[in-house]
Amino acid sequence: MKYLKVLLFGIFAGLAIGLGSLAFTVATSFAVDEAGKVASEWLMVGSALFSIGLILVCVLGLQLYTGKIGVVFDNREKLVENAINLPIMLVGNAIGAFALGIICHFIFMNVPEVATRIVNIANAKIASNHVLIEGILCGALVYIAVYFYKNLQNWGMKIIGIIVAVTLFVYCGFQHCIANMFYFGMAFNWNINMLWNLLIVILTNSVGALLVRCIVHLTAIIATKREE
Repeated sequence: MKYLKVLLFGIFAGLAIGLGSLAFTVATSFAVDEAGKVASEWLMVGSALFSIGLILVCVLGLQLYTGKIGVVFDNREKLVENAINLPIMLVGNAIGAFALGIICHFIFMNVPEVATRIVNIANAKIASNHVLIEGILCGALVYIAVYFYKNLQNWGMKIIGIIVAVTLFVYCGFQHCIANMFYFGMAFNWNINMLWNLLIVILTNSVGALLVRCIVHLTAIIATKREE
């Protein structure tokens, strides 16, 4: 039963990230010039709106793979359980994100600005020559966003912390594996390159989160030893 709960909360998390991705897509669809470039102010607005997804995940306590991978080693007593939960929630995230993407494909297929924009986003994700660093930096910023939410006491600062970190990685074009699932689902153009992208971004998001986790804990250990 507990694994079913992880799966369901994973699906809801995928839907939440898909909602944020949809907000970004729509917000930037009507501000594209003839060269296909989005106006910087609208790109900023869309990037900030994307944070709706992670805010919902954190506030509702949903199971998001990129938010959990960085803390998988924090509780050694539940290490095995957490390791089992990760692939289950990832499957749930994929179901939620892809499902919402497919639904949105049929909703917006007759809106040319949105239909063109989502195809361009999906193609850009696949064609990127910097997917490794984009995935690592995204994973790092998601970890930081979740860290802010868990450790800041003021609710306003919690939300601001999420918005700042998420806006930064979206505006810079960094790649988030669950968001990519939504983009690919909505673009409705699936191929082997899409699969390779998802595998690489899942891995690099994980590496980025774990790297920051190690830095945070190492810094805490050094600070403790200095106090002693």
